[in-house]
Amino acid sequence: MLLIALSAILFQRSATAPWAEARTADGRRMQVSPIGLADFGLGTSGTAPVECRWWPRLGDVELCDVAPGGEAAMTRLRRAYPLVVASLWTSVLALFLVALRIPRTAPFVGALATMAVPVLALSALWSLASSATVALSVLANAELQAAPHGYVTVLTGAILMAIAVGLLLFSRMKAPPTTAPRPPQ
Repeated sequence: MLLIALSAILFQRSATAPWAEARTADGRRMQVSPIGLADFGLGTSGTAPVECRWWPRLGDVELCDVAPGGEAAMTRLRRAYPLVVASLWTSVLALFLVALRIPRTAPFVGALATMAVPVLALSALWSLASSATVALSVLANAELQAAPHGYVTVLTGAILMAIAVGLLLFSRMKAPPTTAPRPPQ
């Protein structure tokens, strides 16, 4: 249960953190997160970054211009945030299902919810990593690199949930079968 709770916290922390960084052809430093893009400009003078967001839509609209032919990639990129939020809430659901052992007649339901989380989290990572440079015209020909805080956080959450799945399945196989008491007739 501790692994599941820790994973939920990690997914919550990574939902808005930068997952990738890039330097554009003109030397600007960019950070891509599941909710948008931040442009730190040419230097690190301490000025606030120019931002655009697609969850919710606000900020510099030109910064988030879709590259020619990048509409499908932008759709995939916009899926990263809902997928990481789904990972968060599925983790919370799994935590309650495992902790309360609900339903008692089907003990693998909690394990199934727990199994879904790494798939959702890795899908979110793939959505952002495979789509950002194709979807956004400002990132054309830029090489994305993983941003340690966000990328590692969501990847660690997915790994912890995969370990939790293994432990749950192992404990279910080792546990003696429980039978519900029969009601009096």
